[in-house]
Amino acid sequence: MKVTTALVFVILLILPEAAWSQDAPIKIYLAPLLSGLTPKKSWFDVPDSHLTDAVRAAFSQAPFQIVPRPSADALTLAAPDGVKNDKDQYTFTVVFLQDDVKLGEALEYCPMNKLADCTDQLISDTKTAAK
Repeated sequence: MKVTTALVFVILLILPEAAWSQDAPIKIYLAPLLSGLTPKKSWFDVPDSHLTDAVRAAFSQAPFQIVPRPSADALTLAAPDGVKNDKDQYTFTVVFLQDDVKLGEALEYCPMNKLADCTDQLISDTKTAAK
């Protein structure tokens, strides 16, 4: 009986600490970014969605929570100047906004053969902007 009581006591002490140690999700509104990153159709008349697919996949992971509309507690990401698609890379500027206030911007260079490196940098920039 004493062992059970002690075990329950230890569990009640550990569980709240474990729950508090998890980071709160970073709420993001991605629609302006994704629409800005959708380039014109490629030379053979097929939309090029590699970049938008990579960005969407990267932000679907924790600690991010994609929200359907802007809100005061969500970070809005936008690419107001669109994306420039050179021969072998994408270039775009991401603007970070919260509650219609510009928090900053980042210029992103994304080699087409290393989109994971690009999305890693974008994730890092977004986490910095969210602080």
